Amino acid sequence: MLDEEPGLSDRQQYWLERVRECAESGLTTKAYAEAHALSTSLLYAWRKRLSQRGLWPSQAGRFERVQVSTLPRTSSEWRITLPNGVQVEFSGSVDGAQVSRVLAAVKGIR
Repeated sequence: MLDEEPGLSDRQQYWLERVRECAESGLTTKAYAEAHALSTSLLYAWRKRLSQRGLWPSQAGRFERVQVSTLPRTSSEWRITLPNGVQVEFSGSVDGAQVSRVLAAVKGIR
């Protein structure tokens, strides 16, 4: 078992481990569930239950407010400023998956 949470039943602990493994796998919830012969809807339901108990981060607020510049871009340079004040700058071609991983990593920086 992974880090056991005190006060959880065996069933709750089982699903907490599945939710953690899913998040760490880099797979979509559906792909993880299929790969591990789990019900996708059960995985979502347990993620919600665990969030309600404060054992898993809430999925609320996954979207962030952004301000889009209306100035014409003459280069392929990008700057994203997150609500926590962290700025991410990059240039060149943009791979959405890589940008998402970087933004997720810096989101928690204060």
